[in-house]
Amino acid sequence: MHNFTPLITALEGAPLANNELCRVFHGRGHTTPQLSHLNIDFYPPCLFLVSYEEVDDQTLLQLSELVWQWSQTHAKELITSLVFQQRAGQQTKNSLLYGELPQPHTVKEGAATFLVDLMSRQNTGIFPDMRSGREFVQAQSKHAKVLNLFSYTCGFSVAAMHGGADSVVNMDMNKGVLRTGKQNHQLNGFDRGVSFLPHDILKSFGKLKKAGPFDLIIVDPPSFQKGSFILTKDYQKVLRRLPEVLNSNTQLLLCANSPELSEESFKMLISEHTQGAIEFVKRLAPTQGFVDVDSDRSLKVLIYKTSQSSL
Repeated sequence: MHNFTPLITALEGAPLANNELCRVFHGRGHTTPQLSHLNIDFYPPCLFLVSYEEVDDQTLLQLSELVWQWSQTHAKELITSLVFQQRAGQQTKNSLLYGELPQPHTVKEGAATFLVDLMSRQNTGIFPDMRSGREFVQAQSKHAKVLNLFSYTCGFSVAAMHGGADSVVNMDMNKGVLRTGKQNHQLNGFDRGVSFLPHDILKSFGKLKKAGPFDLIIVDPPSFQKGSFILTKDYQKVLRRLPEVLNSNTQLLLCANSPELSEESFKMLISEHTQGAIEFVKRLAPTQGFVDVDSDRSLKVLIYKTSQSSL
């Protein structure tokens, strides 16, 4: 028998009543070493349980029964399903263990609404750990011209539009995620001022230079995408081109989600490849629920601005 009590403690303390997307248990933060392979997120009305190690059938039964029984005793009106994602090995596998999922499935985060899919792929359509980044973007977007690189399903763009952005350019080479991004904007009532460009960023800076300069730039690449982007090899290529699309007051939100890249190494990489054009402002505090024993291994969201000495 495994001791899964910390999961129940986390459920009891989670802000489930807000009925918003949130992390319930952050095992990957290694605060509970024996459960460091597990995460639980709340995608209302569903609990989304993820394991980064193989879990045998008996353990999964014990774990899922415990979580489901708690939810049906204490939060039955909020939680109506439980999905398990096995992320170990080559093939990610998603299983609906209890209840039914809404179709289509949308979740709230503050004023924003996002489409999610908990069953058909590894990523769900929105990253809960980036909430603090989206909140920063929303707060800084009034009348701004925004560039969102590696935009995925355009969560940052939706946040920028909620913050009063004049325009947002979203670029991602995956047409499928951009389609979802367009739907996210429609869901939130934004049908103008937003463009969706299905291009390889590394080959499209000429187009961006024509559209620029920008007041706010977001760079949130995947740490590894087979055949298209490897963070440790390709990030510098993007950084080298950023000075071309800055104005005198540009703010930048630069992200790296790679445990192997420390904050200091990330800053050195940025400094080396932007030729003194931008200066460090601060690192954003982690989103609530994402406590990590080692901040160097966790998601790094760094704020920069145009360097006044380079003007």
